[in-house]
Amino acid sequence: MDNYLIDRETLGKFVDELIKKKALPVNTPEELNSLREESIKSLDDRIGLAIFGSLTDEQNTEFNQLLDRNDAGESDFESFFNKIGLDVERTITDTMNSFGEEFLAGGQNA
Repeated sequence: MDNYLIDRETLGKFVDELIKKKALPVNTPEELNSLREESIKSLDDRIGLAIFGSLTDEQNTEFNQLLDRNDAGESDFESFFNKIGLDVERTITDTMNSFGEEFLAGGQNA
């Protein structure tokens, strides 16, 4: 099973709303499901890149050490992102909006 940065259900709902708004070049339910799954994966990849793609080597090491800790909680991750000046919620929102605009404008983002 794939790991998603945001829960898969939330990503799926977002993609489903985009699919409802756009005529798609699919002929079967299987093609629609395939497009949906590819779009969910692509959106998750973009969110991950937006969040982690700009980390320096030092920040990446620090984040990985945080992941390796058994006692690290949500507040530890929030502190890490606050310390490096990354607004995760804003980054996710902006990435989802950009993805949605591109999807509806013509690309399928898959």
